[in-house]
Amino acid sequence: MANKETIETSEGRVWITHFDNGDASIWTPPGSKQADFVADIVQGRAAWKPKYRSWIAPAVHAEQLIEELKTS
Repeated sequence: MANKETIETSEGRVWITHFDNGDASIWTPPGSKQADFVADIVQGRAAWKPKYRSWIAPAVHAEQLIEELKTS
């Protein structure tokens, strides 16, 4: 079962969904200032999934990316 959290960054809120396999979904409102901010942080470590309008971070990068977002 997936669990969810909201992170408050310097650019605004980011919504995270943690999946059982260790992957994480990172969602921001489309066109928001935090959307570009998140894209810069996850670049090369997560894949954009247009169907879900979110970034999917594989387990190998998920926790590190989330920590970076929490401290930004």
